[in-house]
Amino acid sequence: MGNGCTSNKIRPRLNTMYGESIITNTIDQKLAAVNPVKVKTFVIVLPKQAYADLNNLNNENNCQLTMYDRELIARCWRQHIITKKPDIFHKTMLRCIEASPKLNEIIACGRYCYRDLRKWPKLNKICQAQFKFYERLIYELNMDEQKMLDSCIKLGETHAGYARFGMKPHFLDIYQQQFLGLIACIEFESSKERKETVVAFSRLCSFIINAFINAYAVKRSELKEQERAINNNTT
Repeated sequence: MGNGCTSNKIRPRLNTMYGESIITNTIDQKLAAVNPVKVKTFVIVLPKQAYADLNNLNNENNCQLTMYDRELIARCWRQHIITKKPDIFHKTMLRCIEASPKLNEIIACGRYCYRDLRKWPKLNKICQAQFKFYERLIYELNMDEQKMLDSCIKLGETHAGYARFGMKPHFLDIYQQQFLGLIACIEFESSKERKETVVAFSRLCSFIINAFINAYAVKRSELKEQERAINNNTT
């Protein structure tokens, strides 16, 4: 899995996939951004310098999750997310669905789409599971990459079964951008702490997503082989 850094060779940039960019792609554009970047009807906000810092993560030498990153993430989780932003994953999912309504159908497994997403029991359950997943990575596994890898692989394998409903790994790009946007909106003590915390979380998310995508692809291939074997036996 390498160092846990996502690769543009594996996942194309968002503007390639969707025809519009959630976060602008060049350093000059990122540093020149003054207003929040709008996508459809919601707004993502990241500090100007954070755009450049996130862009630098394309360099593999900068993608390793450091001990300082772990400290920043644990502190943010303890001081802000648990006490002030326990609904951060619910807000992340609502923004993801607004950015890509197809996610609504995937969560519903093609059956129905709940009208008031804020009160959708299934979505609430998923968001609670996400909270527990991250909390386990941060505190129980202490963000140890080998231990996290096992959990992320299981997550990717589980989601491979939802491919028949339209699930695609690149939805995680939307998720990551929405989540980081909400992290950036937290009231930190300084802009330096905000920038460093956003970058730290981006490295953690990149590790999760990369492991997820690889596990998803392998499991999806296995499921397709099983389907072919069943079809061959019935013909």
